[in-house]
Amino acid sequence: MEIEMTPPELDATVYQQLGALDAKIDRILADQQQARSDRKQQYEKQENMQRQLDEVDRGMKTVNSRLDKIEPVTADIGRWKERFIGMRMLIVVMSALFGGLVVTAGKWLAIRLGWMG
Repeated sequence: MEIEMTPPELDATVYQQLGALDAKIDRILADQQQARSDRKQQYEKQENMQRQLDEVDRGMKTVNSRLDKIEPVTADIGRWKERFIGMRMLIVVMSALFGGLVVTAGKWLAIRLGWMG
């Protein structure tokens, strides 16, 4: 078995290449660590967003249940409003008829008493 001796320049080149490979591997590992950190932050943001969406969903369910309870009341109020509008129109018509009746009765009475000719 024979051991080959390498010139010192070759040893320096090999060590330089190994150093360059080591630096590249360190950069790759750093990139992977950064990617892991970025993914962790992204997952945390997604979880936070999901919690917020769940809160909004619960809030919407609460609002919908309250609206479901209020809807019959507002429908009743709408019906009463329509009834009051109808009653107001009836009162206006009745007042006009009564006013016309009073004027007509007054005129008839004035003619009967001879105040008008």
